[in-house]
Amino acid sequence: MKHAILISLLGLFCTNLNAQNDIDAIRYSNRKFGSTAKSMAIGGAVGSLGADVSCASVNPAGLAQYQTSEFSFSLGFNLNNNNSTFLNNTSKDNVFKVNIPNVGLVFVNNTNVKKGETGWRNTTFSFNIARVADFNRVISFQGVNTQTSMMDYFAESADGRALNSLYGTVDDFANGFADKSSMAYEAYLFDSVSDFKYAANSSPVFHDIKQAVKIEQSGGMNEFNFSFASNYNDVIYLGATLNYTSVNFTEHKTHSEANDDRITSPYSMNNFTYSENLTTKGGGVTGRFGIVVRPCDYFRFGASIATPMMLNLHDEYNYSINSKLKNNAKFDLRSKQGIYDYSLVTPFRYTFSATSILGKYGFISADIENANFSSMHYSDKNSSNALDPANSDIKQKYTNAINYHVGAELVRDIWRLRGGFASYASPLLNAQNENMKSNFITWGLGLKKTCCSFDFAFVHNYGNDVYVPYSLKDTSKPEIYSENKFKANSIILSFTTKF
Repeated sequence: MKHAILISLLGLFCTNLNAQNDIDAIRYSNRKFGSTAKSMAIGGAVGSLGADVSCASVNPAGLAQYQTSEFSFSLGFNLNNNNSTFLNNTSKDNVFKVNIPNVGLVFVNNTNVKKGETGWRNTTFSFNIARVADFNRVISFQGVNTQTSMMDYFAESADGRALNSLYGTVDDFANGFADKSSMAYEAYLFDSVSDFKYAANSSPVFHDIKQAVKIEQSGGMNEFNFSFASNYNDVIYLGATLNYTSVNFTEHKTHSEANDDRITSPYSMNNFTYSENLTTKGGGVTGRFGIVVRPCDYFRFGASIATPMMLNLHDEYNYSINSKLKNNAKFDLRSKQGIYDYSLVTPFRYTFSATSILGKYGFISADIENANFSSMHYSDKNSSNALDPANSDIKQKYTNAINYHVGAELVRDIWRLRGGFASYASPLLNAQNENMKSNFITWGLGLKKTCCSFDFAFVHNYGNDVYVPYSLKDTSKPEIYSENKFKANSIILSFTTKF
């Protein structure tokens, strides 16, 4: 993979933890399909299918196809795997979580318009909770680096500063550092080599350095949908959703380095661990509007639009350094607890759908979704320019992405056999090796009775991305990175009852 492409891919270490980057933006903008086991089993292709509460997250017009009111509840079991390759070493990580993909209520009000008459036949109100993003993941990797060190990164961050500006104050040592470069200097990760110029305490150019990185992420995004839909003459279905999306994300990162045992200089670095902790919470409101047209009993076509959402987000963060020199001197330094409030505008989303009804034997359904991720934009309450670098990166790195969903159902008496596929294109303008692209293979079973139904879905998600633990301004030095192949297996169980 070319060095120039790596910079644009994923997860560059920020100079400050509260400096939002394009990866944070794509995390909260690139939502996936989710809700009932039926919708998951057919790859989320519900845009024109209708009569499933998950339509609220794709095309709310499909809710108008309900004939009776219902309640639905789902339970999900997720096993996420990650395989990392770093400096010719491989590592594997797993994380298991239980969640609630869906809780939904649908209320149908039938009008007095009789069959054969023209008019609005029914109106539908619904409330649904849908899980649309899962952040649970562990990435770990290690290897021997003979070219660069994170100490080089800290040294570069101090270049151009006077030496006395890096000295820690009494308050820094007592209550935590506000300056990351100062904390790294006081932990002996780098030292002055001339006026306004600094270098790593120990350079891997002269001896090997063992590096180990671990990133633990958790949380997710849930949609709370309030929807209204109406059915005109069983031909035209209209719908609208007012949606609130909640964000809950936690990340803990550690980067450890151990110096070559053959190095005995007393003031050389023996080992250090740099840690970051981040919690992001918040939410935002958006609207979704849709139409489904049913020209005959065998075909349905739909279109919907989701307006941009302004997510109001709150970060709490801290970082620390534990270091030890060859002479056994130890340093344990902490930062102050930081907070930062800001907003993120997500892209417009457009969806076009088609469904073929195969009589009493089942259906085939497909959705095409479009989102322009270069339109993502940060801002903060102070209208400062602190987020300008991230907004510039977004415009340069991201592009329009088209996502596909296709699914089918076979009906045999009270049984339903389902299958589907979904593909989410990479949002990167210059993606190589399908970085940040993800695919879903789905299947499931359903048991449908007059009063209720039970549904099962299995979802296999796979893809790959890149993690860069730190990035250096000195382009003569090679970029180090971990290539990650991820996959997730999910089981969703749903119960639906009519009333």
